[in-house]
Amino acid sequence: MVIILIFVTGKTNHIIFKLFKLLLVTIFVSGVNELHSQTFIIKGNIKNSIGEPVEFANVELLFESVYHQYALSDSTGNYYLKATKTGDCELLINILGYSTVRKKVTLKNDTTINFVLQPNPLIINEATVIGQKGLIQAMSGRYVINIGGNIETKGKGITDILKQLPTVNISEERLSIFGKSSVIVYINDRIVRLEGQSLLNYLNSLPPDIINSVEIISSPPAQYDAEGNTGIIKIVTKKNILPGWKEYFRALYAQSAYSSYMVSTFVNYTGGKMFFEGSIINFNSSILSRVNYYGYFPNEITTTFNPRKWNSIGYEAQTSLGYNFNKNSNIIVNLQIPLYGKVTMTDIENTTSFINSANNQTDSSINSNGTMITNNYTFNSEVFFKHLFSNRESYFTASMAYLNNYTKNRRGFSSLMQINNINSTTDNFYTEGGLNYNILTPKLDFNFPLFSCTVNTGLKLSFIETSSDNTFFNIINYNHILDPALSNKYKYTENVQSVYYSMEKTVSKWSFKAGIRAETTKTVGNSLITDEQYKDNYADFFSSIYISHKLNNKSNISISYAERIERPPYQYLNPFRWYISKYNYGMGNPFLKPSYIKNLELAYVLNNTFSIKTYYTRQNNKIGQYVVLDSLNILESIQQTDNFFNVNIYGINVYKLLKLFDWQETVLQADFSYSEYKSNEKEFANMSGISSTVIMNNTIFINKKFQLIFNLEERLPGLYNYRSMNNFFKIDSGLNYVHSKKGIEVRLLISDIFKTANPEYSYISSGIKQIYRNYNDTRMVRLVLSWRLGNWYNRTPQISSPSNLDEKQRL
Repeated sequence: MVIILIFVTGKTNHIIFKLFKLLLVTIFVSGVNELHSQTFIIKGNIKNSIGEPVEFANVELLFESVYHQYALSDSTGNYYLKATKTGDCELLINILGYSTVRKKVTLKNDTTINFVLQPNPLIINEATVIGQKGLIQAMSGRYVINIGGNIETKGKGITDILKQLPTVNISEERLSIFGKSSVIVYINDRIVRLEGQSLLNYLNSLPPDIINSVEIISSPPAQYDAEGNTGIIKIVTKKNILPGWKEYFRALYAQSAYSSYMVSTFVNYTGGKMFFEGSIINFNSSILSRVNYYGYFPNEITTTFNPRKWNSIGYEAQTSLGYNFNKNSNIIVNLQIPLYGKVTMTDIENTTSFINSANNQTDSSINSNGTMITNNYTFNSEVFFKHLFSNRESYFTASMAYLNNYTKNRRGFSSLMQINNINSTTDNFYTEGGLNYNILTPKLDFNFPLFSCTVNTGLKLSFIETSSDNTFFNIINYNHILDPALSNKYKYTENVQSVYYSMEKTVSKWSFKAGIRAETTKTVGNSLITDEQYKDNYADFFSSIYISHKLNNKSNISISYAERIERPPYQYLNPFRWYISKYNYGMGNPFLKPSYIKNLELAYVLNNTFSIKTYYTRQNNKIGQYVVLDSLNILESIQQTDNFFNVNIYGINVYKLLKLFDWQETVLQADFSYSEYKSNEKEFANMSGISSTVIMNNTIFINKKFQLIFNLEERLPGLYNYRSMNNFFKIDSGLNYVHSKKGIEVRLLISDIFKTANPEYSYISSGIKQIYRNYNDTRMVRLVLSWRLGNWYNRTPQISSPSNLDEKQRL
């Protein structure tokens, strides 16, 4: 903790020191308060009407209809819960094939309650009608989505489940939350440091039936980093994990313009003291992308036709190893190990033509075919320790994470100029660049009751060091000749110190939560070749407020406000150029400033299956990369980086889960937003417009083994990220086969059946209209085979010790 006082200087030192003293005082009070707290045990047995034990029954403890604790019955029908409250409560028992049972209890001491479940008469062709706990629970600043009994997991991957949840979308191999620029995924308390296709591959390597619930946090509270207009998806796994080994194999074959495959293995072991979890993924993916670009200059039209083949080959491994010291303390070590990663982009053709506007004839053209190879290796390690105090409400966590990412890019290309179809000049070039990140982040968190409130407080330090080395060579007579003017070595360091404090309180049907986070940032950028240095120091406070009110047993309303910061991505700060062709390059900006964000949301939930959310986001000095053109120089196309815009976004999201028939499950979702872009640069004009997305996901249960899938997504013409877009329409269809007893699932999916998910984009730079008509190989056939092995359905009386239920939630 003393480290904070070393790195914080100036006026911020005094403020942070006060918050630090407050943190220590509240920790001391929590110790006193712990002595007066207690916990009560609720246990019992669950049988069916003929006296057989019922395994895997969901047992939920509710206070005022709000989720408090959860457990699963074991192979002998026994269950075990720990309550940290007293008074009137309700036990809810549900499992497929049986009618739901509710029992009201006044909890004063340890209690034993047994249940007898009656078969559910609503069974058609042995396919059970799912009538369980409500799907959506609105909490302070987040949705809690209860998967079990609401959304069928058989025949699906985790990403298929996620895109059926409110405000979540998966499109173009990207996981997103409507109204947010990016998403961070947690599995229990562990952050998944992956993105894009690698993130989706990893999530699908996990068995979907381990999911208990999913939290969608669109306005992260003070205990989370304030970085970016970011949402959080937290996957909470089931607590009562049966002992022994469990394996899950998944294989995928895909055919689009090229063929691809992915194979993954997931292994889990749960013992008395130790637990282990790991996955290995191997993939070889090839896709075709086709760029059609048009630039309308005053006297010329430039067109670029650039079909490319992208090939990605990778081996990725993730593992977690945990040990329970006792019933209150455990430690977990997480590792992400880089085995191999390579992306090859090959230009099938890369031709830019210059057309005279007066006679519509081609004056000249440039052919810039080349190949780019990228190797990417990410190693991440984290040690996580948690201690639960005797009152079962207070806990302390400490973690230390280290991440190293190394990326190396190599691109060789030739540039052939043709004038009137006659070869003029041919130039050959080679560029090479490396980017290395080292990030160390220690973190402490404390959670405890204070008077009638719950307090969450802690601190985090981030030490970030990046270095890049870019070189540019002219190739003459097969000799590589370095061009020092187009080469550079750049080093960047960033240190961030954070302290946060939040309090939460529930009064009758009202819930309140407020927090504040203080962060100081110190950055230094060094251009080692030009001996230039760029420094910045700033301190900020970020407040968050959440209010929730239960209107009645069927509806809830909540409001949230949160402040955040978007710091420049590290690679955006390097001022030197990375060339794609002789006249086409991108460059960073070492003078980028952080962008500040304010989020306001109002959410309403009805009948646990319908939600509507309105949101407003204001972002000043938004950081971006855009192509800047010069009407006097039609050859060059420069991708520049700057704080281009101030942005206001007003949006509304509507979600509904429909189960009109026993054999059908439908999710409807629509998101509408109005965006205002106010430009900070003369090259770009102010713009405003509407964007709209409509999604429908359908599952038809033909019988207990076969399911029919039909999904639809449409984006109406509008303004998307400062770009005007015409219509995007995508239809997917598939068939699932599920053999539950053997643990085998087979899935056939055809995506983008009509090849209509490739819209046209356009925007204006320096008065020059640019149009992009791109194709991204979205029409594809996928065949997926998955197989569960091991102790998934243990029929022996051995179960995990009940004292470990809370710790196992982190698996």
